[in-house]
Amino acid sequence: MILVTGGTGMVGAHLLVECVKKKQAIVATYRREESIGVVKKVFETIAPKSLKDFGLIQWKKAALNDIDALEDAFHRVDYVYHCAAKVSFASYKAETLQKSNVEGTANVVNAALKHKVKKLAYVSSIASLGAEKNNALINEESNWEPNQNHTAYAYTKYGAELEVWRASQEGLPVVIINPGVILGGQLWNRSSASLFQNVAKGMRFYPTGDTGVVALDDVVKVLIHLMESDIQNERFILVAENLSQKELLEKIAVSLKKKPPSIPLKGSLLYLLFVIEKTLDLLYIRKNFLSIPFIETLCSKQHYIGTKICNTLNFKYTDIEQCISEIGESYKF
Repeated sequence: MILVTGGTGMVGAHLLVECVKKKQAIVATYRREESIGVVKKVFETIAPKSLKDFGLIQWKKAALNDIDALEDAFHRVDYVYHCAAKVSFASYKAETLQKSNVEGTANVVNAALKHKVKKLAYVSSIASLGAEKNNALINEESNWEPNQNHTAYAYTKYGAELEVWRASQEGLPVVIINPGVILGGQLWNRSSASLFQNVAKGMRFYPTGDTGVVALDDVVKVLIHLMESDIQNERFILVAENLSQKELLEKIAVSLKKKPPSIPLKGSLLYLLFVIEKTLDLLYIRKNFLSIPFIETLCSKQHYIGTKICNTLNFKYTDIEQCISEIGESYKF
């Protein structure tokens, strides 16, 4: 039996499609009933032939902090894809991120150990790597810099990884993937798929930093390959290409036949906005979204090396230009 936490998220939903194609027995967790219908629409769009097997999925309502519900979800489970997470760079979301990403992952790990799961694959992020900001090239050997300020999201993904590594020390085989910005479609208002929605609506500003990107299909393929392999207790950065934010948004705009963002969000402007937001927060007018670490992330020129997975699995990344073009063609206005 396979368990997919966060089965209604972007990675989780597409992972379910591939598991159903294999006729595997699956349990998937969700938090909102209506999200299951959204996943069914993903099946209808990208895998209509597998829709007849949608019923193979056993849906379990289980928040990561609901230990009793998790216990029920883990019944007879052998393999776990831990995809569930909160994603936000808003500074005021720090407590929510901590509870879901760190405490929630600890709960998943504890349940996996208790039920003697055979292997756990964890979907982390390049944000969790937290390398020293002057380090231009980052790979799997790059170390977390404890004396550097990080976003709340980065702290919690790093903390979640520590829980997964704890599981490995207690005898549970694990693998961790660290994807960059995951480029995928269908769930247009979620995660990085919302980039297409924002550009389609007429996005005017672009950050001046760089970012690593990878196709959603590649993330799912790698997860399955790693789970079914003998590889354990290793991490893999999944970045097919490093692009400037401007270049990424321009490619998305071209795929949608829309005007690309043209106004750079330079660091000086972002710091000014941060001061204004902070003032409004102190006056209880609105919560501040920006933080100094997030501004540094938006302006960062760090590049990520994602070749370890290619050498390990003889894997080849999907061409990013082709990926963006196909997502743009499938976008529903």
